[in-house]
Amino acid sequence: MSIRRSLPLLAAALLLVAGGAAAAPKKLPPVSVTDLAGERIKVNDLLAGGEGPMLINFWATWCKPCLAEMPKLAEFAAEWEAAGLRVISISIDDPRSQKQVKPFVSRHKIAFPVYLDPNQEAHRKLGGRAVPYNVLVSAAGEVLRCSAGYRAKDAEAWAELIRADLEQRAAGEGAPAAADTAAADADRGEAAEEAND
Repeated sequence: MSIRRSLPLLAAALLLVAGGAAAAPKKLPPVSVTDLAGERIKVNDLLAGGEGPMLINFWATWCKPCLAEMPKLAEFAAEWEAAGLRVISISIDDPRSQKQVKPFVSRHKIAFPVYLDPNQEAHRKLGGRAVPYNVLVSAAGEVLRCSAGYRAKDAEAWAELIRADLEQRAAGEGAPAAADTAAADADRGEAAEEAND
């Protein structure tokens, strides 16, 4: 077989191997945030306090897509509350604009617990490059999906993963396979492009 003919086969094989490796769930890394009273909180402790999955939403007061996303997150949270879903909201506002967070939360009636990540350490450790940025984590601490930017289709993907997580937990199995890393990277790339437009 010629090299020219074997290259497509080799490329396909590499994609299959890489795709399988990327589908393995990742654990939520140890990250800390600050509550609005100034107390440091470990995000893993917030996860341990519940019975279902958790959606971590990173946002900023200056981010218009973040503001547009908030009502959709509230609807999604209400829809999945009975399944144990919790949404936590983490502002990445820097120390200069951080004082605007409390009034922003009050003015926009944000119902989720709100935390601060002024140095964007948690945001970076979870793969964030832009806001809004959402991370869906199973009750067992497996990162199921990361999505950057605001797109209505994300809620459909989250719902599918939550259903799978609930079914697997009911059956005594582990967390569902995480979303393909390449797809998550593409999501981050699209969001970065949209943010730059």
